[in-house]
Amino acid sequence: MKTLFLATLFLPIAFAAELTLSSPLNHQVCQRNTPLKISGSLPQAAKKNLTLEARLSENIWTKIGSLNAGKTNFTAQLNSTQTGWHRLEIRAKSNNDILYTGSVARLGIGEVFLIAGQSNSANHGAKKLNVQSGMVTSFDGAKWQIANDPQGGASGRGGSFIPPFSDAMAKRFDLPIGIVSTGSGGTSVREWLPKGSRFPNPPTVLNKVTQLENGEWESNGLLFDKLANRLRILGPNGFRAILWHQGESDANQRDSTRTLPGALYQKYLTQLIQESHRVAKWKAPWFVAQVSYHTPDDPGSPDLRAGQKALWTSGTALEGPDTDALTGANRDKDGKGVHFSALGQKNHGQAWAQKVAPWLEQQLAPIEVFILAGQSNMEGQGVVSMNHAKYYNGGKGNLVWSMQNSASKEKMEHLRDNDGNWVERDDVEISFKARDKVRKGQLTVGYTGYGNHSHIGPELQIGHVLGDHFTAPVLLIKTAWGGKSLHKDFRPTSASGDTGEYYTKMIAEIRDALNILGNRPHQLKGLIWMQGWNDMVSKEATAEYADNLVLFAQDLRAEFKAPTLPFIVGELGNGGPSKEGTGMQTFRQIQRSGTSKIPNARFVATTQFARPKELSPNPGHGHHWFGNAESYFLIGDALGREMITMLGEK
Repeated sequence: MKTLFLATLFLPIAFAAELTLSSPLNHQVCQRNTPLKISGSLPQAAKKNLTLEARLSENIWTKIGSLNAGKTNFTAQLNSTQTGWHRLEIRAKSNNDILYTGSVARLGIGEVFLIAGQSNSANHGAKKLNVQSGMVTSFDGAKWQIANDPQGGASGRGGSFIPPFSDAMAKRFDLPIGIVSTGSGGTSVREWLPKGSRFPNPPTVLNKVTQLENGEWESNGLLFDKLANRLRILGPNGFRAILWHQGESDANQRDSTRTLPGALYQKYLTQLIQESHRVAKWKAPWFVAQVSYHTPDDPGSPDLRAGQKALWTSGTALEGPDTDALTGANRDKDGKGVHFSALGQKNHGQAWAQKVAPWLEQQLAPIEVFILAGQSNMEGQGVVSMNHAKYYNGGKGNLVWSMQNSASKEKMEHLRDNDGNWVERDDVEISFKARDKVRKGQLTVGYTGYGNHSHIGPELQIGHVLGDHFTAPVLLIKTAWGGKSLHKDFRPTSASGDTGEYYTKMIAEIRDALNILGNRPHQLKGLIWMQGWNDMVSKEATAEYADNLVLFAQDLRAEFKAPTLPFIVGELGNGGPSKEGTGMQTFRQIQRSGTSKIPNARFVATTQFARPKELSPNPGHGHHWFGNAESYFLIGDALGREMITMLGEK
């Protein structure tokens, strides 16, 4: 009986046909904390509906999708937190019958880097180097293989910095490293621009550009198309960063008509970075090296280096290594060449690791998550720049005006860069759903219900305060709707009567934003509540507000299993100090009283941030702080600093 049982158990597998996997590939390294894309096909159309399952390294089988009868091709994804090298197995079954199987013998889950630039990013070094760790593979556009020089996908047949860089990263983080190399020797940043991009003067080599009748030049887009192809293959969040090493062909050319000024270098590389984000469908980080050295007689271009540095200071790119400093024995031809010697390749790789590794360690720190919730004043009504004489009081009190004329103008200087652009923080992200569309990205102006850059709310300065405080990345999950009360719309689950529609929506939006993080580690750190107007105008709602606020905090903490989650209530301070006995004064006292009944909660006064309507863009909107941007900035500043104080006391 025992023999019969075993034969029956394994019989379905013995007759399973082999399916073909197109993704992932053997030896591939997939970016950790990003869903693993699995796609392939059956040898013939499925005769019945099938369940698709996958597992890594003999772990538990996990359902990843289904395939309907009559279909051949499938695409699914597997979430896994397991870094390292694995065997991936796929099976398709009907009930308990395993009909098709497939596998990838060696699949890495670790860190992936895309390399771009010219010869010193490619294979033009003096010596071919091999990886020593056994943890590094590279992709040439079609297949993955051990990342020994020369690197597939890049020009040249010599050596590169990639083996020593990758080995250093593998050793430091103890996981697989994947490299996607695209460098092309002798190229200018102009040649990397999308097809049709125009510029006033030609690069050194002309086979990737065309001269126009008006004397301008344009790129044929071949290098950009190659880069775009790799971005699409890797997919959103499918790699950690792009390492850009290029500049020699733009600096100090013997023919001065081909030299590119530093300001134009910054402009064109900014364009390239922005276009790469568009194609990749996410804002992939770029590291930009300082590169302009040719020979001892032509040691570099201060102007071009300034253009490269400007990309760092503007927040467009991250700081890469200064490889102009690698001279003498680090260069080929007895120190007289432009390319690196074997010693230079190793030092070049180490220089990249010294820049990338500390940044990566910061990225791997758990994201600090804060919830910002409430009604219209949390949505944000502070006017940014609109200045119509009739409708916006000539711009008085808007953000631009406040940065020039208000008492807080010096505190606001960080909101704009040296070129006058609104700063976007790459260490603080915000997620906000408005008009049924989620907007997520780097913190800047415009994350309000208006869907453009016309307004701000407290989130702007809250994010700056928290971002300056934490070394780990910060995520603000903002969930707010105008004209909603705690008494009805946000009514918590444990309160009598029906749960509020917007309480339910708030919980759903928070969960959706957290789910987008996938396997990326994160910590829910606090909640800031800015709400009250619609309760203040109702005596019944005002009378219940303190009790409802206590239940609101209690239920929300229970929902996210965070019983001591710091909870901050921003005062309904519209209009400044109010007279005794008024509805506003009564409501503020109840707000304060309710907050005092909540463990680990704080009340933040805001009346002092009110500004005269005569110096505000919306003099008729007292319920929205008259649209005064300084008010919203100061409210955010106070709320953010109180949160830091609370966290410091825990």
